[in-house]
Amino acid sequence: MTTTASGSGVLGVLGGMGPFASAGFLQTVYEVAAEQVGRVAEQGLPRCLLDSDPAFPDRTDEIRAGREAEFTERLRLRLAGLLDLGATRVVVPCVTAHHFIGLLHPAQRERLISLVDLVVDDLAASGEGERFLLVATHGTRDARIFEQAARWPEVARRVVLPGPATQDALHRLLYRLKWEPVTAELAEPFLRLAGEHGCQGLIAGCTEIHLLTRWLRARGDGGPRIIDPLLTVATHLKTLLAA
Repeated sequence: MTTTASGSGVLGVLGGMGPFASAGFLQTVYEVAAEQVGRVAEQGLPRCLLDSDPAFPDRTDEIRAGREAEFTERLRLRLAGLLDLGATRVVVPCVTAHHFIGLLHPAQRERLISLVDLVVDDLAASGEGERFLLVATHGTRDARIFEQAARWPEVARRVVLPGPATQDALHRLLYRLKWEPVTAELAEPFLRLAGEHGCQGLIAGCTEIHLLTRWLRARGDGGPRIIDPLLTVATHLKTLLAA
């Protein structure tokens, strides 16, 4: 197993879907790690391998067009590249791409950190009365990526699935996050929709929401809770790499 000087594994990140979300995730990894080690020396921070490829086709378009084989093969080759370079575990910062992850060979899948499984774990650990609005792309909703998780029935009662009009609005907002910096004007609709649906927070069913997570953390003024699997990866990276 390839390890860093500190003895931990190496995180591979297949990013670019979208590029700002995966770049923000890597920054979060180092910010959280620095907090955990007390900012003593950068040599104690984790080794990460980032392959950021924005040329991956739009995942929603590929799902709706039924172009699964071509996308899955491209995904397989890029994941194999990260593993060959020494990654011990790999995360794909795109929830919609998890539809294609399910089509990979089991030997490759077992090296991946599933963002869907982390969301389910965090939901299971949430308060019994808490409810969360699922914020996801049309592709994720069409493919029922969360609903197909093995433990989904355990946590489904805590999740509000938006109706068609709200889903359309959320999808458009998510694609704005791909290009626009997070501002109060862009963040407000997400937070308002959570309240309108009687929810205590949001589920980052699209990794673009990690940019909203980072914005809220930087402000330090609270706000609704976001179940964000990328933040979970950063917070529990040492444990996940050792698994």
